[in-house]
Amino acid sequence: MQKSLQTKRGGFALALVLFAVVLLLVIGVGVLNLGMHGRAFSVRTSSELVARSAADAGLTKALLEMNQQLEAKTWNDNSLPSATDEMLPNCDSSFSYNVVKTTTPDGNDLYTLECTGNSSRFNKTVNCTLELKGIFEYAIFALGDITLKNGTMITAYNQGADDTPMQVGTDSTEDGAITAKLGVTIEGDIVVGVDGDPDTVIDNATEATITGQIYPSLVKNKTPNINVPNSLLNMASSGVITNSITINTMTKYDSVFLTGVGDPNKTDIITIDGNVKIYVLGDLRLGNNDELKILADASLTIYLGGNLYIDNGGAVNNLTMDPRQLKIYGLDTCTLIDFKNSGTFYGAIYAPNADIRLHNGVTVYGAMVGKSFTQDVNANFYYDMSLREVAASDIGVHMVIKRWSEQ
Repeated sequence: MQKSLQTKRGGFALALVLFAVVLLLVIGVGVLNLGMHGRAFSVRTSSELVARSAADAGLTKALLEMNQQLEAKTWNDNSLPSATDEMLPNCDSSFSYNVVKTTTPDGNDLYTLECTGNSSRFNKTVNCTLELKGIFEYAIFALGDITLKNGTMITAYNQGADDTPMQVGTDSTEDGAITAKLGVTIEGDIVVGVDGDPDTVIDNATEATITGQIYPSLVKNKTPNINVPNSLLNMASSGVITNSITINTMTKYDSVFLTGVGDPNKTDIITIDGNVKIYVLGDLRLGNNDELKILADASLTIYLGGNLYIDNGGAVNNLTMDPRQLKIYGLDTCTLIDFKNSGTFYGAIYAPNADIRLHNGVTVYGAMVGKSFTQDVNANFYYDMSLREVAASDIGVHMVIKRWSEQ
């Protein structure tokens, strides 16, 4: 009987051991299966991330290529950038992209970019709607300080129903970079530098009337360098303009110096008759009662290597009354744009290395970009919204992402 009892106990122990072994085996298989699923999930997730990164890399490359073509003026709508299964360096992933141009019912050009990143068996596709941006997106834009004295009003015209609000902006985040005195009215938005605090960047904001929003920019604004066209750059100079002259063709001068040379009471007029481009290596100065006159069916583009001085009584008389017909591009060596006259100026000035100063109540129709901007006395500034309408052939344009989606 005792022997039978021992046998039963031994059988029970063996069954218990077998159960434990089976249980451990089941647990081991479960843990192994969980680990394999976790590893597969990790591989899938990492592959999807790599595929998304590849798509982003392709998107970046496509934008870079497009903007390089725009800058070099080699853009061709019939040969837009594309890539097929281009490998990423030091990686087993690739990307493909394609740019397509369409025309909207209202006649505007629309560019779409589709970019697909591939990694192992996984892919991610990014779709973007692109648009051209020019250098006159803002009514007034300065890399540094903007000073608006009492009574200044800044508003816009030629504004469409779908246009974003007019903007006045600075790249600066320094305290008091924008000074808006009592009586200043800005009928639009104010944009400060990336991560800037509008409450400190804008001085006396509570004294001014600002109808739009105030916020920091999401990206640093582009202020591209301006290149003089080779046709002007390689042209022989016609010397210095010191007397009245009519210009009806592309030409190059050492400087423009109308200050009554030899006769301080003399009035000189530079007349622009035609679609004219001028490269001035040095300063352009209009003295007392001197005039730069653009006829009603003409246009003028100036590439300015020196400074622009409009003395008391001097005038830039754009008879077209269209700011798009007068554009002044200050080159790297242009450091001052100085209006001492009263009157009305129709035009767009882009001089990112220059301090722009308006002294005696000059009324502006157009846009201005500079290192700094100062409106010394009360005057009106009217931003022409049509300056935002650009083409691939325009100076300083670049492609940006307007809308974005992922598949």
